[in-house]
Amino acid sequence: MLRLLTRLAVVTLAVVIGAGGASAQSAAPTAAEVAKAKDEIWAKELAIYAGRAKGDVTYYYNNASPDFLAWTYGTPKPFQNDNLAKARTTMKGQDKEKIDTAFRDFSLHGDTAIIYYVNHRTMLPNGTPVDQTFDNIHVWVRDGNDWKVLASMSRLNDKANDKP
Repeated sequence: MLRLLTRLAVVTLAVVIGAGGASAQSAAPTAAEVAKAKDEIWAKELAIYAGRAKGDVTYYYNNASPDFLAWTYGTPKPFQNDNLAKARTTMKGQDKEKIDTAFRDFSLHGDTAIIYYVNHRTMLPNGTPVDQTFDNIHVWVRDGNDWKVLASMSRLNDKANDKP
């Protein structure tokens, strides 16, 4: 666990250092650049959840950085890209999940973007009804002309008025 926490800290530090270095070398993004990046990344986020609703995380896996690291609600510790690879098999047939996703905020700095959104899940992948709301963050990095998700974190939000 210490190794994964250390890696999460290193990835976070690398993002911060990389973002800082980018600011010294490039001007702040224009409103059009921010809007373009936000639209591209938000479309990817929606596609990830569309895949999950079908029991398929292949799109998520294919759009994750090889250095992907996540700590999502219900997992005891951060996990790497290999968990997404395994989920492509374990999620098959788990096609009953229902999630409403709502955009909250977005930040772009150089080749790093952070998107915040809320999920309201009313059914688990196996069909069990639930009423869960999650606050989520994804850190995306530009990879050539594409965006790859580098880091993910979610927390259960028990405030009923925060649903999308």
